[in-house]
Amino acid sequence: MRLKFDMQKLADIIGQYKQIVAVYLFGSSLDEKVLEPRDVDLALLFNSPPQSNVDLYVALYPALLKVFAPLEVDLLFMHSVGLPLCFEIISTGKVIYCADADRRTDFEDNITREYLDFKYHLEIARREYYEEIMEGNLFV
Repeated sequence: MRLKFDMQKLADIIGQYKQIVAVYLFGSSLDEKVLEPRDVDLALLFNSPPQSNVDLYVALYPALLKVFAPLEVDLLFMHSVGLPLCFEIISTGKVIYCADADRRTDFEDNITREYLDFKYHLEIARREYYEEIMEGNLFV
């Protein structure tokens, strides 16, 4: 399904928050095989982490619901998620708002570099964890 929303309305809302560098659309709403997504996954990149995630979430969420209605909005703050998810968002997601391309691409370069350095160790840990489960040493 092709997601339809008012890009200008989104820019007007996000533009009120000068600390927001970029907004990424990611997840099932980008998957052409998903005919009727239930929600829209958005990830926000900041100049620096906000003092209160809760206050910002409470301020943004209702406005974003209006932009993407009738779909629900799942809102993530990039500074609050782990490296693997951050990498997935920047590598498979779509930038739908950007106030500072240099800052965004610097962030993406850093995340990519860190992820590629970390990926080997992550794969080993996952493989060992899976083996423990298969041997019956761990319960899921």
